Amino acid sequence: MDRIDAMRLFVRVADAGSFSKAAEAAGIGQPTVSRRVQDLEHRLKVQLFNRSTRSLSLTESGARFYERAQLILSEFDDAEAEARGLDHEPVGLLRITAAQSLAKRLIAPRMCKFLKLYPHIRLDMMVDDTVVDLIEEGVDLAIRLGTLSDSALMARKLTVSRRFAYASPGYIERNGMPKHPSELVNHEALTFRQSSISARWMFEKDGDRVEVDVNGRIKASSGEVLLQAALDGLGVAIGTDWLAGEHLRSGELVPVLEGWAPPSLDMHAVWPSGQPLKGKAKTFIDYLIESFKNDPIDCGEC
Repeated sequence: MDRIDAMRLFVRVADAGSFSKAAEAAGIGQPTVSRRVQDLEHRLKVQLFNRSTRSLSLTESGARFYERAQLILSEFDDAEAEARGLDHEPVGLLRITAAQSLAKRLIAPRMCKFLKLYPHIRLDMMVDDTVVDLIEEGVDLAIRLGTLSDSALMARKLTVSRRFAYASPGYIERNGMPKHPSELVNHEALTFRQSSISARWMFEKDGDRVEVDVNGRIKASSGEVLLQAALDGLGVAIGTDWLAGEHLRSGELVPVLEGWAPPSLDMHAVWPSGQPLKGKAKTFIDYLIESFKNDPIDCGEC
């Protein structure tokens, strides 16, 4: 128990970035916190923190130990809950990863209500527009949009996101409104980063499907960046209803190619194949599905 307590205290200090804040949260004195962390360092024979009069930061060894400690504590909490007969009540740390737009627009606004419903769950959100290795990063769930290409992952569909092409009124005034997808070759396309020089956009209308190669001076890995570029009048972008909907309703953006729409994208929760879907992860997935059911844009705030 001493090692678990010391590990938990170490994580508190790392999260708070301060011995005094961690001591206050734990309800014990700062000297006690400092001594216990020092004892842990002596036991491990490594320095976990870089200490100065102004700051406290993890060393390289401390950062590695922090990642493993979180996983160990999460497993310990789950085991303790089962031993106490609380397996029906999800507990412990749930690590999630999502792209910036998904995290900001859809996941973060739903955290408050979820944590009220499940007070024994702690959330650790990794926001990254690149594809994260779930096993290497110790992530329980990833929320991903679009086609799933990794066969080593299990998945459960959360909702469907409709998409639109849009631009600012100023851009349309300067460059004209395209009537057919083929006309986009003459426009500045705001596209996601990819290996090829051009991007291929697909549109559907009344059963017809058209593909067009588009080009533009701006590429980004973030939907938020492309949205801002469209608002600034820099080109035509494709985005989801939950990303650009409010700006279309306000008139800051206008629909392009009305009647034509890019195919909708499925949103999934994914987790490593061969690993059991833990109670807290399944609880979070069920919560998101229910929350998205009526309106995926409704954030379900407290």
